[in-house]
Order: sequence, then C-alpha cells, then structure tokens
Amino acid sequence: MDVTADWFWEGNVVETIARFLADDDWTIVAKADTHSKERGVDIYATRGRRTLLVEAKGYPAKTYRDPRRAGEVKPTNPTNQAQQWYAHALLKVMRLQTKHPDAVVALGFPDFPRYRALFEETRGGLIKLGVAMLTVRADKSVEMWGLNGQD
Repeated sequence: MDVTADWFWEGNVVETIARFLADDDWTIVAKADTHSKERGVDIYATRGRRTLLVEAKGYPAKTYRDPRRAGEVKPTNPTNQAQQWYAHALLKVMRLQTKHPDAVVALGFPDFPRYRALFEETRGGLIKLGVAMLTVRADKSVEMWGLNGQD
C-alpha cells in the first residue's frame, strides 16, 4: 500500500499547507522531506519580516504502512494514536517557539474529528501562546486559526 496516496498522510498535509501559504503570499523557504522521515521544521516560510514555522502531522492509519506488515491491523486505535501525535506536535511547537521567539509557530493537521476535538480542548492555551492552527480537508482546502490575526 502506497502511504502517499492517502490525503491525510503527513507528506500530503505538508504539501497542501505549503501550497496554501504560497497562495497567501508566503515564501516557502524550506519543507521537510516527509517521505524520507527528515527531521526538523516541516515548513519554514516567510512573508515580509515575519517567519512562520509549521509542525505538521498526518492521521494514523488502521493498518501498518511497513511493507513487511502491510495490511496487518495495528493494535492501537487510531484515535488514541492521534492524541499522542497531537501531544508530540504541541511539544515540538513549544520548543520551536523557545528557539525562535520572533517566529509565529503553527500546528498543521488533517481535518479529522479527533484532531478538531483536541484543538478545541487546547484552543485557549494555544491562543495565549500565540500558536496558530491549520487544518487540511480531503478536498485539499485549508482552514486556519490564529494566523494573520484570525482565530
């Protein structure tokens, strides 16, 4: 199974957000190569004097992606795994904000009910911390909060 075919695969989320930002006059300085599991900032963009750093995640599949276990159902429920991925992304944006205090940091996720619920549960804290949120839909449209003064 080709993981890159799923709209909610992390690499597709990164590409969709990067296209959205470029269409909104952001210059994409760098994007992580998700396919090779490259570490670092997923999207580094600038617009004027503003810097935007995006930490993106995909949504967990019900089956393994590793070709050696392809089609085998994972023991962990995707909803539970999604919460772990959300928590890891939050830690990453906190570290990014500390390392780059003048940058805007943002979370990027595919639009799934679980991620929406987690966002709503943490929205007040994210606003206080100045963390933006971008969600990607299956039709490749993007919704954002906390970027460009929106929330």
